[in-house]
Amino acid sequence: MSVGTPDRSVPSVSVVIAAYNRASLLPETLDAVLAQRFRDFEVIVVDDGSTDDTQRLLRSYGDQIRSFYQKNSGPATARNLGIHHARGQWISIQDSDDIPTPDHLESLFAFAEKNPDCGIVFANGAYLGGPEHNRETIIPKEKSRRLAQRGVRLLDLFEKSIVRLQAALLSKTCLETIGGHDESLRICMDLDLAFRIFMRYPVAYLDKVVFLYRKHEGNIGRNQDLRLLENIRVIEKLVREFPQAGEELGTRRIAQRTAYRYYRLAKGRWKAGDRDGAREAIRKAASLCPFSFKYKLYQLRWV
Repeated sequence: MSVGTPDRSVPSVSVVIAAYNRASLLPETLDAVLAQRFRDFEVIVVDDGSTDDTQRLLRSYGDQIRSFYQKNSGPATARNLGIHHARGQWISIQDSDDIPTPDHLESLFAFAEKNPDCGIVFANGAYLGGPEHNRETIIPKEKSRRLAQRGVRLLDLFEKSIVRLQAALLSKTCLETIGGHDESLRICMDLDLAFRIFMRYPVAYLDKVVFLYRKHEGNIGRNQDLRLLENIRVIEKLVREFPQAGEELGTRRIAQRTAYRYYRLAKGRWKAGDRDGAREAIRKAASLCPFSFKYKLYQLRWV
């Protein structure tokens, strides 16, 4: 049922949360969602095959939430299941360990109503434990103001993964049209989704912090090797499926960005003792940017 709106059968927003073994953190997220000032929403939680106390926890919320269970298949699959059952015209994707601000839905929905043709409207986030990377917000404040003033370009998405779905509302029609999340991805599904939406729908940005990111050892994004490999896959997929994106970004920029990811992959593998994997990754970096002295130097050092 929709939270706080018993007289309405169809909520305006569906909040979808995929959870896997987060029983210790999920209550704080759920409580923050249920305490939103905006009330015309429903909450859908998909348990992605948890082996901890998640099921008992979800039952304790009664009819405040709708919950579904699936065998462990990854967050992209779990989110797609939640979106399939969503009744709202706008979808809010929340991670099971982050905290939306009290005005999260209020701010984003008001903004979405002014931009109804958008596939996604998104905003900024901050760090729950205080400043990270020498900044208070995930998108630096100056860049955040600039995005709001001049709009979001493909280059903005390409240069830095600025879209956090925890800070967004997505059109359900848009999600159904583009096919939702790519279920073969476990970490970079947000970037892939943002690219595919951007190439087909208008995108709007709100200069406001609407969620708090919790950094901890259980973050799936901490798997650096997988994150970089998936990031490369997403870039290759973007250029393959949308040739106009390749034309707009330019061959050189795409090669440099991809090569840098291979370089970081190589360094991580070398540090972890995977010498052959490191050599293969740095070889790919050097082949993409054959005039890079740095990549050639690492190739020679690791021979």
